[in-house]
Amino acid sequence: MSKRTEQVYGLHSVEQVLQSSPDSILNVWVQDSIDSDSINAIREGFNALGLSIQTVPRSTLDKMTNNQNHQGVLLEVRKTAKKSEHNLDEVLEQNKDTNPLYLILDSIQDPHNLGACIRTADAAGVTAVIIPKDRAAGINETVRKVASGSVENVTVINVVNLVRAIKKVKDAGVWVVGTAGDAEQSIYDLDLKTPTAIVMGGEGKGMRDSVKKECHYIVSIPIKGKIESLNVSVAAGVALYEVIRQRSK
Repeated sequence: MSKRTEQVYGLHSVEQVLQSSPDSILNVWVQDSIDSDSINAIREGFNALGLSIQTVPRSTLDKMTNNQNHQGVLLEVRKTAKKSEHNLDEVLEQNKDTNPLYLILDSIQDPHNLGACIRTADAAGVTAVIIPKDRAAGINETVRKVASGSVENVTVINVVNLVRAIKKVKDAGVWVVGTAGDAEQSIYDLDLKTPTAIVMGGEGKGMRDSVKKECHYIVSIPIKGKIESLNVSVAAGVALYEVIRQRSK
């Protein structure tokens, strides 16, 4: 793979690329020993696009993906342009008359967590996910695999300065709600029916102080058991679905 291309593997991720951005596909590899309905359906999709399929043994795919769970299929695709801070302005403008729900991730380091958060955001119908460009995980093969195709469905915006981005979100009339385990106010006590951005802090340290200062509210997710905190993707799911629950009343 070159610097201008990236890998996509796993059934769900590959199916989503076929549906949403087939023009980005450059090369296709399929494991020779697999004959399943899912793989056959994907093969038909490739054939319909006129794409040549390279049939290879599992060992080849294992080597190409560094022994990741490729599920017998691998794509080489053109890298898509990352949505930047300029796109944030566009997204905020486009959604100013709706009731948007944003997910802001402050310095998530683990690509597995980022992928899980994006998958959760997709399920929750989030308007956009906002992540920093530096000192945080970016979109890569692992994120795509964990997200199970959601990277192609969700608007992910990379920003140079997360604090500046949050200021823009606030200026657009969106209430910014940060999450912290030691917050006194519960997320269940907050009115989330208005335009809302949920901020999740990075693993271990949580939100940075500079990010926390920009939040209108800091809330906690009540924990009844003996554990001290939830995984960030689980916490994101709880918070996002509380917004959905309130808005569905």
